Amino acid sequence: MYMPLGISKPNIFAGLQPLRANERIMDRAMQRLATGKMINSGKDNPAGLISSEQLKAVIRALDAESRAIEREASSLATKDGSLAAAGDMLVELRGLSVEAATTGAMSDAERKALDIEAASIVRAIEHTTGGAVFAGEKVFEGSLTSEIGGIKVEEGGETTSYSLADVGRGVSLLNDAALVEQIAAQAVGDLATMRGDIGATIANELEPRSRAINIEMINLTQARSMIVDTDFAAQTAVFARADMLSQASRFLIASDSRNA
Repeated sequence: MYMPLGISKPNIFAGLQPLRANERIMDRAMQRLATGKMINSGKDNPAGLISSEQLKAVIRALDAESRAIEREASSLATKDGSLAAAGDMLVELRGLSVEAATTGAMSDAERKALDIEAASIVRAIEHTTGGAVFAGEKVFEGSLTSEIGGIKVEEGGETTSYSLADVGRGVSLLNDAALVEQIAAQAVGDLATMRGDIGATIANELEPRSRAINIEMINLTQARSMIVDTDFAAQTAVFARADMLSQASRFLIASDSRNA
């Protein structure tokens, strides 16, 4: 077949190659715009995929640690709240013991009522702290009243140990008002120390670590985003350029086909 000079089938085939190349660029840009990801398969950026997966693993580990810290802080806050309530009741118990020890004109019935109230306060403390639960688990192990208010008294050459749990159970305001006052005073101090330790743990250990983790997670997430996430402005420009070149290739192919 005769072909005019300058027009030949090889020209058509030569135009198809850039057309297909630009269409591949358009497809890749469209996929990235649709998914919002620069890496949609391993072939897109093998090295970038490896880096992004490693960063993702680190971010997930940090997130797990952050949630564990939040859980621990919440548990400690629950514990502190229970100790605060117990502390208020201990102040009342100490007031009753002082009243029972210093009021000489008080009748036996009044002193008995104070003794009943003191025992009731200790039971209330046991109930409050023993029933303190976070996420289905008790925040105190064992009986708190057995652990606070501990004092030792020497009697007849022998040393006897007491705790808050003994108030109302062998130690009463009727006969041992001064002893109850000592136990209550020690228990107040013990609770203050416990609450101070909790506060120090939250303020000096958990909160700083939580802030550091959050900063690290933000930085790592931004670094991963630079690798994985689509730059919409750049990909839109790539798509538009490839589309224009594709249209130009189609025009030239069509023109060659008409002249062939």
